[in-house]
Amino acid sequence: MKNLRFILIQIFALLFILATANAAPDEETQESEFPPNDLCTEATEVGDVTNLPFDTTGARFGGRGLCMVSPNIWYLYTAPCTGEVVVSLAGSSYDTMLAAYRGSECFPTQADFITCNDDFGGTYLSQVTFDATAGEKYLIEVGGYGDQVGSGFITISCEGEVGPPAFADSCSGALPVGNVTDLPFDTTNANFDGTGVCMVSPNIWYRYNATCTGDVTVSLLGSEYDTMLAVYDEWECYPTVSNLIECNDDYGDRLQSFVRFAATAGHQYLIEIGGYVSQTGRGFLSIACEGVSVQEKPDLGDAPDRTNNFDIKMHAYTSPWVIAHYPTVFDDGSGNGPFGPVHLNNPLVAHLGMGITAETEADINPDEDGVNNINPEDNSSDHDGSDDGIAMPLTLPDGDWTTIDYVVTVIDPNVNLWTNIWIDFNRDGDWDDTLDTPAGLVKEWAVQNQYLFNLPEGQTTVTTPGFLSTHPEDAHDEIWMRITLSDQPWTGGSSPGERGNAGSGPQEMYEVGETEDYFFIPETTTEEECTLCRDIDENGVINIQDLIILVNEWLATCQ
Repeated sequence: MKNLRFILIQIFALLFILATANAAPDEETQESEFPPNDLCTEATEVGDVTNLPFDTTGARFGGRGLCMVSPNIWYLYTAPCTGEVVVSLAGSSYDTMLAAYRGSECFPTQADFITCNDDFGGTYLSQVTFDATAGEKYLIEVGGYGDQVGSGFITISCEGEVGPPAFADSCSGALPVGNVTDLPFDTTNANFDGTGVCMVSPNIWYRYNATCTGDVTVSLLGSEYDTMLAVYDEWECYPTVSNLIECNDDYGDRLQSFVRFAATAGHQYLIEIGGYVSQTGRGFLSIACEGVSVQEKPDLGDAPDRTNNFDIKMHAYTSPWVIAHYPTVFDDGSGNGPFGPVHLNNPLVAHLGMGITAETEADINPDEDGVNNINPEDNSSDHDGSDDGIAMPLTLPDGDWTTIDYVVTVIDPNVNLWTNIWIDFNRDGDWDDTLDTPAGLVKEWAVQNQYLFNLPEGQTTVTTPGFLSTHPEDAHDEIWMRITLSDQPWTGGSSPGERGNAGSGPQEMYEVGETEDYFFIPETTTEEECTLCRDIDENGVINIQDLIILVNEWLATCQ
């Protein structure tokens, strides 16, 4: 029965791919809906890694179906040794499938195919082993049995003879690396490239994908010359001073370099290695992720708020002007609510997106990113530097169902979380309303207490339940939206019945999480439906998941 189901899904999925081969959806819309390594051409570059988190939820199928036809994601692995490579999905939360291919050409063909595995060792989780050559590249395809998707972990290890000293002379060609011990390198024949933020000597580059959330140590101790070392946020070349995390010349009383920085599991970092002034030589690189606790990060939102410490009526929209009744400031001096949501995060165990900046109030007091979230005196808002949980642009179709994808970073997986989203559909400066539309009742409390549990450590992309969206005629193009991740459900706010209560927080404050506010112009158009091309699961996207529902209905009805 399992084999029949798999074969039928393969047939229908391949027909679906052929039927939609000439479709050309908007690229920006795709990027906001799918995992970053959903496409083979955008495979995440990795070296040896341990329990790197991934999530195929929201992915599409792409490939030739040599191993699987389920929604899949891709990794590009550069072998650090010559010998056996083991790729394991142990610890994943669903019935996985796994394949490996030679080279980096997309899409790999039968000639590139190395191995494929569904179930390994009496489990529904996958593992493959193949022979690799140091320095060669290999594509790794991760999917699920049939149509299954979910979150998981990938571990890759190479056991064999270490290849020649790693050498990545240009930032754009930076070598992927995981946690390593005494990986040899040599800058003797290197050139300098970069912006000189930390060094101007001949340098080489690595790309590190963090395997845990917590402290990461990068060490050049034991190298044979006077080194310099820098770590930058993200992989974009060339990094600037705004990307610099740490720069070190001499560590302690040694001429070699060492840095420690706080990392987020699954996040990407550039490592630059050079020497003091113009020195070059041979050395050893060690990287370790220790996963220690991260310091506290109190957080508030950054939507405009008429109740603030300056007693100035801020505006949500202009031309015409609309007064803002969004609860953002926690304590405006009156002692009355609604109270803006405060997340204490002591310690920090979960937040939205890849980063979070600390502040103790929205409009006064020091702020980690250098500017208060809102400034009532000049009617400015939307200043929180780490509102990065939702990718923009965002599609909110007029009079139709939709969903929102957002990223959650978990540091301590032993915590239950809730997500709530409010959207000011009628643009009246609050999130309190329910609108009667031809499509049905549209609630500005769009996502209500979505319960998140058993999220793995690291970053996970979560999709909200479906909700109705609307945009009244002659309304402002822009819209205000709030997303709150917290350790408790929203049960009515701090001032029920009072205008501006929706989106407020408890007076005793949240222990965990983050609130992010967004001011943007949404995409409002939807694709015209036809008889077969229906959004069956009503998640706002017509994709292979809708086809799979049709296949399952056929299996249930026609066998």
